[in-house]
Amino acid sequence: MLPKKSTSYLCATLLVSGLVSGILATTATAQTIESSSEILEVKADTSTVENDLPATEASEEAEKLEVETNTTTFEVKNTLPPITNPKKLADVELPPRTLNEFGKISLEVNLEPAQSPPISSQETAQTTATPTESTVKILPRVGVNFTSGPGVGYSSSFTSLEGFLPLSSGKTNNLPFLEGRVLLSTESALISSNLVLGYRTYNPKDNRILGGYVAYNTRDTGNSNFNQLGVGVESLGDWDVRANAYIPVGDTRQKTQETISNNNLSLSEPVFQGNFLAQTRTQQRQINRRFEAAMAGFDVEAGTKIAQIGKTGDLRGYAGLYYYDAPGSADILGFSTRLEARPTDNLRLGVSLSNDATFGTNLMLSVGANFPGTRPRNIGKENTVLARLGESVTRNANIVVDEQQDVESFTRQETVFVTNPNTGEPWRFQHVNLGIGTGNGTFESPTGDVASALAVAQPEDIVYVQPGTNPSIPAFQIPDGVQVLSTGPVQLINTVEGNLQLPSSGAGVRPQVTGTVTIGNRTTLSGFEIATTTGAGIAGTNISDVTIRENAIASSVSEGILLQNVAGQVAIANNTINNSGLEGFSLRNNQGQVTLSLTENSIANNGAAADDGDGVNVELSNSATGTFNIEKNAIANNSSNSGIADGIEIRIIDNASGTFNITNNQISRNQFKGINIQLDSTSSGTFNITNNSIQENLDDGITLQLNDQATGTFNISNNPEISQNGLFGIAILLSDSTSGTFNITSNTIQENQNNGVNIQLNDTAAGTINISNNQQIARNGLNGLFTTTSETSQLRLTIDSNQIYENSFTSLSINSFGSSNTFASVALNTLTGGSLGDLEVIASGVDDIVCLRSRQNTIGNLLLDDSLGGTIQAEDGISTNNIATSNVTNWSGTNVAARSCGFP
Repeated sequence: MLPKKSTSYLCATLLVSGLVSGILATTATAQTIESSSEILEVKADTSTVENDLPATEASEEAEKLEVETNTTTFEVKNTLPPITNPKKLADVELPPRTLNEFGKISLEVNLEPAQSPPISSQETAQTTATPTESTVKILPRVGVNFTSGPGVGYSSSFTSLEGFLPLSSGKTNNLPFLEGRVLLSTESALISSNLVLGYRTYNPKDNRILGGYVAYNTRDTGNSNFNQLGVGVESLGDWDVRANAYIPVGDTRQKTQETISNNNLSLSEPVFQGNFLAQTRTQQRQINRRFEAAMAGFDVEAGTKIAQIGKTGDLRGYAGLYYYDAPGSADILGFSTRLEARPTDNLRLGVSLSNDATFGTNLMLSVGANFPGTRPRNIGKENTVLARLGESVTRNANIVVDEQQDVESFTRQETVFVTNPNTGEPWRFQHVNLGIGTGNGTFESPTGDVASALAVAQPEDIVYVQPGTNPSIPAFQIPDGVQVLSTGPVQLINTVEGNLQLPSSGAGVRPQVTGTVTIGNRTTLSGFEIATTTGAGIAGTNISDVTIRENAIASSVSEGILLQNVAGQVAIANNTINNSGLEGFSLRNNQGQVTLSLTENSIANNGAAADDGDGVNVELSNSATGTFNIEKNAIANNSSNSGIADGIEIRIIDNASGTFNITNNQISRNQFKGINIQLDSTSSGTFNITNNSIQENLDDGITLQLNDQATGTFNISNNPEISQNGLFGIAILLSDSTSGTFNITSNTIQENQNNGVNIQLNDTAAGTINISNNQQIARNGLNGLFTTTSETSQLRLTIDSNQIYENSFTSLSINSFGSSNTFASVALNTLTGGSLGDLEVIASGVDDIVCLRSRQNTIGNLLLDDSLGGTIQAEDGISTNNIATSNVTNWSGTNVAARSCGFP
């Protein structure tokens, strides 16, 4: 009888041969076995047959066979078809372990002695492992995945919701399936999608899964929407190979932005055509267009398992190439490598690295989870390949999109009419050629006189006058909105294309006008010689927004320019106004608000026929107000028949007010005062007098006079010359119940015939006067600074950090009469060189008080005298001063405590 171990092994070997031959036709038996309806006789011999199966695996079947060892024989009837291609038992890959695994084989055992020779040891079965199952059941699942960006063809990280649906129920090794994804950009919440229809089959012989798929993708970039078809194949086993192709469909290149830039604009010199001014414009235009293009391409990768993670998890590594192309983009050939870890059946982790010349180097991380897992639950741990039948397809989930830019440049040349920025329409011209033209006002056919052009001119027209034979132009009136310009000076006009010089302008010859030019609203007069035998040279009443520039106005019977009740913007610039019978320029307003700019004019020798013929005269009354900028003018030699012609006279009465900026003027040799400002009634004003040269006027350089209840603020600063005037350099006079603040800083006040600065307060007037940092108050005919207060007036005086020296009488003289009060702070001054004294304080009224705080002055000669009445109070005494000579014998010696004079 055969041993049980040998008998079991022999039966198992025979059963494997029949199963493999009938079902797969690919396995082999150990040796040639006669397979038919004949009885297979096998003689068991323990000396020649060895059982390689463990005793525990074969014992159960061996016990069911009632056989005897040693000499007993048995017969096995094979009910399977005959073996047509017998093989050796050693070729069988995975032999069955028990006889129960041969459920379809019917065995008949004949215990008669066998006729066949015993099986030799060379016919012993040799086996290897094979999967215990070749079919599995794949379950539907859902999942979520996060992938960081940027990557190949996309910039944003994205989250995907995923679903996997097997299209086969029950156990199978051939799996059709449907897989879908919805991708959500984490930066912009834009949605893309994937839909994959795939098929996989498991080949037990090769222990490998083969598969393929078709896919449809969409992507929303925020600017474009793209669609794509995809196909791919895969081979999965101990090592994997994948290939994917991507084919965009529909509109694969979409414009996302277009900008037009105009560069290198060049304009020809303007020329007149008809009634218009034309330019040839050459423009280089560049159109920049941005596109997004979906790229067609493919990728391939191969990889293998690197390490085992736990019982069923693994770590796999892959490397591959990818290629993409789109019209308008450079070809992209790149490489990628990635690691994929599945520590559990429900969790997957990944890291990948890609590099190409277009999208650069990108490191992407991913993490995903799915439920249930991808591994079938009814499969053995050893079937690692078959367990992957339900994995998700590995492919690029995003449609690869490249950003493209097209630049188109071209040059365009056209003739355009220059545009009036006020109307948006072309400037229109009425042409005049004096004494020559006989036409209708076009450039080619001009009129011969100004009146004809004005008759047809419309608002915003320019009447452009050439001197021609230069016959005189009679008086004319400019309609509202019209400009009358001549070719004499350079004429610049404002256009949408920029400031342009008119052709033929700057010729130098000004047409002559023999009567008054009356201006209207929004009008301009430029480039004429005006000499009238009656009235003013230029006049305007109850108008607004006028410009008078670059005219020569001479010998007008009355004013050179007379404006009354003007409003808005009034510009008077670059005119020469000479020898007018009355004022050179006069503005008289009793209502409204005006902004006057009187700039760079020469105003001289006016006023001969007037009692008060000033160079510039401004009078505001009633409720009139405004801002007046008087800058960079030369105002000289104006005189009248009564001897009171000022360079600039400003008079404000009633309830009128104004702000005056008098800057950078040359005011000299006028018959009376250089600047004469007078405020009366309840008027008010602010005056900034800076950077002027005020010289050799026959009376004061500057006179500031307030009467009644007027108030004013005066800032006199940085004037380099207030000098050689016939009386005072600066005279301040406050009367009645007026009040004013005066800041006199950083000026040079010298060589005036009387006092450098003369201050006088009467009645109940109140003044605050700050005189500081003047480098020279020097060599004046009497006193450097002289103050007088009388009656009940009150003066608050600060004299700080001045150089006051070499004045004929005193450097600083403070005088008080009546019941007035003077509070004086005198500090850090140089007071030297006066022939009678350098700091002189005299109180001569019965009730008057002078409170003096003097500190750290250099004083040549100090005189304090309150012997005639009143009191001189010295705050903290006079000891902090450097005094060369002191005469205080007529001083009461009244010392008061700090801050008694009211100064900080």
